[in-house]
Amino acid sequence: MTHDMISMEPHRIQLAVCWVALMLIYLLGDVLRLYEKGQAAAFIDGKPMTQTHLMMAALLMLIPVLLALGMVFLPRGFARWAGIIGSLLLFIVNIFGVAGYSGLFDRVLIVISLALNAFTAVWTWLW
Repeated sequence: MTHDMISMEPHRIQLAVCWVALMLIYLLGDVLRLYEKGQAAAFIDGKPMTQTHLMMAALLMLIPVLLALGMVFLPRGFARWAGIIGSLLLFIVNIFGVAGYSGLFDRVLIVISLALNAFTAVWTWLW
């Protein structure tokens, strides 16, 4: 391996860490919600979650996972635009979902995730 293949731009690493942190915030909220609500966490508006609901949640959770990998392995230009679009998409999805969270921990975590999304979008733009 050449030195170029081994070295990593600090900005790439920082952005990958932002995406991992965002994913962990989402997972923390989901785990705490399960402790708070138990089986009631599997209901949306009083109706059981369907396979479609679960698939959509899984796809949304994959965004930060794939972008963490993308920041490290994709060409800079593609990774940059994917990161900006991913940040904005998750920001929009979460801003519309804020009202649906009743727990204080949920609201705190969603505000932190929104701030991290905004920071990640700006940091990616500046890359």
